[in-house]
Amino acid sequence: MSEDHEEEKTTEVVCPHCKKTFAASLMTGDAERYRGYKCPHCRLFVPAARVNE
Repeated sequence: MSEDHEEEKTTEVVCPHCKKTFAASLMTGDAERYRGYKCPHCRLFVPAARVNE
């Protein structure tokens, strides 16, 4: 039995609200506006377009 596990890529994100840094995996959705990250500190949704690579 072989299992294909796609490695989840994490990104360092700075929350624009609480200014804390966190590592998170990209959350995907049906539309582009639902792609982003959820801050574990203040629970703000940070769109992927606002994250500087």
